[in-house]
This record gives sequence, structure tokens and C-alpha cells, in this order.
Amino acid sequence: MEIKIYQGASEIGGTITGISCGKTRILIDFGRPLTGDDRKDRLHIKDPYDAVIFTHYHRDHTDLLPYAAEKIPTYMGKTAKALFLAEQRHKDPDGEIIRRIEKMKEYEDGVAFDVGELRITPLLTDHSAFDSYMLLIEGDGRRVLHTGDFRLHGIKGDLVLPALLPLENTVDVMIMEGTNLSFADPVTVSEYHLTDAAGLLMQRFPYVFVQCGAMDIDRLAAFHMASRGRRFCCDPYQMSVLETVRKSGQARKYPAYSFDRARVWMTGSIVSSDEIEKQPFCTAVRVGSDFRRIIEPYAKALPEKTLFIYSMSEGYLRGHLGDVQKLTKGLRYAVKIHTSGHASAEALRLAAETVRPAALIPVHTKQGKNFDLQLPDVRILHLADGESFQV
Repeated sequence: MEIKIYQGASEIGGTITGISCGKTRILIDFGRPLTGDDRKDRLHIKDPYDAVIFTHYHRDHTDLLPYAAEKIPTYMGKTAKALFLAEQRHKDPDGEIIRRIEKMKEYEDGVAFDVGELRITPLLTDHSAFDSYMLLIEGDGRRVLHTGDFRLHGIKGDLVLPALLPLENTVDVMIMEGTNLSFADPVTVSEYHLTDAAGLLMQRFPYVFVQCGAMDIDRLAAFHMASRGRRFCCDPYQMSVLETVRKSGQARKYPAYSFDRARVWMTGSIVSSDEIEKQPFCTAVRVGSDFRRIIEPYAKALPEKTLFIYSMSEGYLRGHLGDVQKLTKGLRYAVKIHTSGHASAEALRLAAETVRPAALIPVHTKQGKNFDLQLPDVRILHLADGESFQV
């Protein structure tokens, strides 16, 4: 087997990894770096490949899908594909990428499938993108584990290490994301602790607006749990996303994804001060959309009883500060509650110590050298973009 990092060896996002065995080569993820550079010539992929397998639907892992060869198959988790398709249909109903997503083959947790001489086994993991996976790739008697993006502090955090335990001392190379090793003090508190914090705030305010991405399912689940009995309101698009999650098998195992109190409230009409909802609620809103018309009556008439909670990373907040200020204009109380979608340094260490691979390759990080400090007993291979390693 051969591993080749085409892109993302020393940056966050845009990771494209090639794994080949005999005449078969697959690519794992096909995204755009977070730098925003979308030039096709960044890819440097002149090798033929037989499939692209996506670990999840986040843009930095999928945005270059239109550049993938038309005739080769692409793969994504079953529920992840449904969510990815809903997101793109909402953004651009006539976009060419929709046709490419519709053609994707679906995979499920623990169900192995073959691409030529390689066998791929998806392992459900915990990440801020719902239905995210690690991938175990086997061929020619060798085993490679690609972690994709993961963490241990989300709603499904308890499944990650038990899923890795059967792989102990059987993996030749572990390709591991190291996003949070790039930052001095990343916030990696538990989603359940975030739920508790939001719940305490909601006890004080009857009217609560919560802002996060429509596809940030764990955060929406945290806010839904924190609302404790009051109605959880959203627009029709958000409701369709929650319905998709609610119908997934993960909702049966993790009640946090039931969204049993979710309902559509906003249907396009402008809420006047005479039509203000009198019962306590928690309402999901988003930046980049006209939710100001829903919030404004409360900002004018009930600012002392209204709370705005926003949840986004520092980088995203810097890019959307004006949108947040627009949404919160006139409100007295606005609070940020957020936690990272990526593994803490401790989680990275625990995952590596559970698997005990013969070697580890860092990706999806600007500070790959920090793996040497975190894992002094593991053989760390630092590859550059375009560099290969024979397993």
C-alpha cells in the first residue's frame, strides 16, 4: 500500500489523501482549504483514481466535488448525504453540485465495501458534522486508519474509543487530524456542559433566540435539551434538517437527537409587536438570513426578557460579526456559548493510545510537530503535500 497526501499536510481543511494498493487508488475527501484558495491547480492530482470517499459533508472536505472525475464513484454516509443534499438544495436549487451529490453511493457504520483491491470499513465517529466517519482501509495485508475529523466531547463522544479498541496493535498507519494543536487554548468543553450552561441562562429569560449553523446538529440538540419543555421553534428549512436527523438510526441510540419539541414557527410573515408570542420559547436563527424581522419586536417591546445566544468559532465570528450585530440590535442580553468540533490534545492522545498504530501521519493541522510532544512513544511521519509513504 501507498499513502500520498495530495493536500492538507500542513493546513486546516482541504485535506485530500490518496491510498493505493496494486492498480487501485482511492481519495479520501476532496475539499477546499480554509484559506479560501479554490484554484484547481492546487490539487496536484495527476494520478488516476478509482473513487472519492467523503468522511463528512463540511465544505473544507467536499467543496471540490465538482472537480472530481465524472465517471468515478463517490461515497458518503447515508444520513450525511441526505443532509448535504438538503443544504445544497436550500442554497442553490439549480446548482450542478446537486446532481453530483444525488449520484453518490451511500455507506453505513461498520458495513465494509470494496473498491478494487481495497476494502473500506466506515466507523461512525463524533464530530460537529452529523454522521461523520473514520475509515479503515485494508489491502495487501496492510491496514490504514483515517480518522477524518473527530472529537470525544460531543453527544456521540462515548462511542469513539470503544469503536477503536478492536483495532489495537493492528493498524500500520493512523492518519490523524490535529486541528486543535494549531491553537494555544481551544475550547473543548462537553456539549452536555454547554447544555447545562444554556439551560441556566434560559431559566432567567422566557424568550430565547439561539444562533448556529443549520447543519450544526449537536449544537441544536444542546439548545433543544437546554430549553427544557418549552417549544423549540425554527423555519421550514431547519425543520427539514431536524426531521432527517430524527429519522436516522442515531436518534434511536441518542435521545438528544429526537427533537420532539421542534416545530415550525416562522413561515415568512413579519411579526408585529401585537403578535408577540406570549409563551416561553427557544427559537433557532441563523446569520445570513432575514431573521431580524422575528427578533425585532422582542428587542423593542421585551428587551429585558429576551436572550440571544450565539455559537460560532472565533474565525467564523470575525467574518460574520456584522451579521450578529444586526440580529442583536436593540437586545440587552447576548451571550456566546461555543465548543470546538475537533478533538482536544488529550482526545488525540487517547485515540492514538487506544489504537497503538505502528506509525502516525498528521494532517489537517498547521502544527503537525506538536504531535511529537503529545505522542513521544509513537513513530510520527511528517509528510509534505505531494509526498508518499510506502506502508
